[in-house]
Amino acid sequence: MKIQIGGLSDGIHRYRFQIASARLQLGERFINDVVIDATLDKSGSQMLFTASVQTVARFECDRCVRAFDSPLSAAYTMVYAVEGTDADQLDPAEFQVIPAGLHVIDITEDVRQSIQLAVPLKLLCSENCKGLCPTCGQDLNAGSCSCTQEEVDTRWEGLRRLRAN
Repeated sequence: MKIQIGGLSDGIHRYRFQIASARLQLGERFINDVVIDATLDKSGSQMLFTASVQTVARFECDRCVRAFDSPLSAAYTMVYAVEGTDADQLDPAEFQVIPAGLHVIDITEDVRQSIQLAVPLKLLCSENCKGLCPTCGQDLNAGSCSCTQEEVDTRWEGLRRLRAN
């Protein structure tokens, strides 16, 4: 996804992209297209780029191992400055310097990374997911099982015998 900046007038410019997740090399779990709504605010040799990214991914629940679809959204901001202007005095951690004469900004990698960072660390089909019974493997969301829920940690058995005496 490229944005033409050559000859772009100062002011706010709006963009909307829709791209197949396969083109971003996100993997098979991303089942919908990626939609990007963006604004580029150009002021002289600096450009403030703000993007909102949405898609849907199919995950496997970490508790009950059930497949579920989840919407993902991410937002990011990037400031671009043209090389040779005041960009040399700016902190490179806060700005991305564009070589003078470059007329296109490629946002593909930034979009891909923002989506990957939006994937939650704990993948749950719902906040209230009960998971699987550790003894019999029954999906506790579908119903309870007949297993006893008392877990005995054998490392504490010696202490338990001392307390019983």
